[in-house]
Amino acid sequence: MIIWSRYGILAPVAAILSLALTEVLVNLSLKDELYYQSHGWPKFVALAIAGLICFFLGRILNKESKTYIEKSTGKEVVLKKSHTFFFIDIKYWSYIFPILGIIYWITNN
Repeated sequence: MIIWSRYGILAPVAAILSLALTEVLVNLSLKDELYYQSHGWPKFVALAIAGLICFFLGRILNKESKTYIEKSTGKEVVLKKSHTFFFIDIKYWSYIFPILGIIYWITNN
């Protein structure tokens, strides 16, 4: 079961698209169909790109907030919408994806 809120679904979409695009570019540039599958660094690069995409998406999407003043206390209350994938905010996926890429690179070399 995939769980997300608002635009959090864009995190795995960014990862899948960057992995697919990286595979196509590596195969076209090196003219070797098996290079992408047999090396870990292209997947790290793809997941690092996905991390950058999630970083900028998080900055853009998390800007939206509304500030209210609570009448009883007079204090400001800030309401922000969260964009999550598996209960993790999209901005944190910008760290998770490159870490997963490094782990994959180390374990498959």
